[in-house]
Amino acid sequence: MKAFILKKIAQNLKNYKYIKKALRVDENLILMQFDKDRYYFDLTKGSGDIYINIDYPLAHKFQAPFDIALENKFTKSKLLKVESFERILEITVKNKNLFKEEIVKIRFEFTGRYTNAIILDEDNIIIEALRHISENRSSRIVMPGLKLRELPPFEIKEQEFEIDNLEEYTKNLYKKKYQNRLQQKKETIIRRIDKKIKEINKKLSKLDDEQKLLKKSALYKKYADIAMANLYKIKPYMKKLETYDFEGNEITIPLPELKNINEIGNYYYNLSKKSKRKAENIHIEKGHLNSQLEFLENYKKLIEKTQDLGSLNYYKPPKKEKSTDENIAEFFIDNYKVLVGKNEKGNIKLLKNANANDLWLHIRNYPGSHVIIKNNKLSVPQSIIEEAAKLAVAFSKKNEGEVDYTKRKFVRVKEGANVEYGKYSTIKVKL
Repeated sequence: MKAFILKKIAQNLKNYKYIKKALRVDENLILMQFDKDRYYFDLTKGSGDIYINIDYPLAHKFQAPFDIALENKFTKSKLLKVESFERILEITVKNKNLFKEEIVKIRFEFTGRYTNAIILDEDNIIIEALRHISENRSSRIVMPGLKLRELPPFEIKEQEFEIDNLEEYTKNLYKKKYQNRLQQKKETIIRRIDKKIKEINKKLSKLDDEQKLLKKSALYKKYADIAMANLYKIKPYMKKLETYDFEGNEITIPLPELKNINEIGNYYYNLSKKSKRKAENIHIEKGHLNSQLEFLENYKKLIEKTQDLGSLNYYKPPKKEKSTDENIAEFFIDNYKVLVGKNEKGNIKLLKNANANDLWLHIRNYPGSHVIIKNNKLSVPQSIIEEAAKLAVAFSKKNEGEVDYTKRKFVRVKEGANVEYGKYSTIKVKL
């Protein structure tokens, strides 16, 4: 944050009389609405700035002690004073808290890695802070209940330039930084997805060949049949049986060391069964891995197409995999749990375990993932339904489509994951 731009913004803020609302809209972004204008304070470490009247969706409702203090102290408050010095902006207001007037301040410090928002009382005692700073991190402690020490003055060297329209300048700055952050976050998520794709491809490459195992199973059965038909020819000292198969072709059958040579048939029949069982299991395992691979490819496509940082925060996978069902993906959208079936097995389980009032979604007239929004309330916000509908489209290998949704109690399972449903609504989605 350039100090001379901060001064210009401070001059702007002095023209207002009232703060309509104050809240955190994303991890490092605070919205304060002065009269009709919205100011967004970006407190990203080392990259802080202020943007005026941008469009930014509420990522989710923050409920930390800082957020509670921010809303209680500054929403519907009277603006008393605005000051800026170096890279610090301080706003003083008067509010009515429990019918008692109170004067409080919020200090936005755009100071590199110690960038912070600090709420203070009249005597500069810290009420709350976006980031608490303990003594093992800095000699300047930022903790509730302590008096805030002033930062030592430092010389600012920066080149000033003319700004014709401050609001337009901040909007353009936001767009540039927003796109950079969006791209960086996309790349981070895609790297994690690519890592999982690589792991699955490695597992697939290590699987035995199904056809080779089936051929081996057939050969072992043939050995068993021929050995049993020629049992009278086999002597205890023999290492192999040279004879003819049932089509008259010469064949050599290796003879294992057995206590009872009469078990030669059972020996090869067992090997035949094991090879066949292994082939069947490989078919199941390959199908499972391929369904996981397909899910991840769709996941990657969803991330690539997402142009909204808020949505991207919903879609990012957890840093550590939880011990949940590997056939079901789990997302959190504004504290609503959204479950997606990765394959038919996952879809069946979702339908079986969903509660009556959970919301069910599925792309219309096309095979794909079932989506469940866990819900114990009367209704689900439309914004949540829209985000979940994007998942229903993305994990059905489509770029757009119509998504039907209804309560789980109105969905009837016919067979497997095939369903009939009623009392539904429809939403159009384009990724």
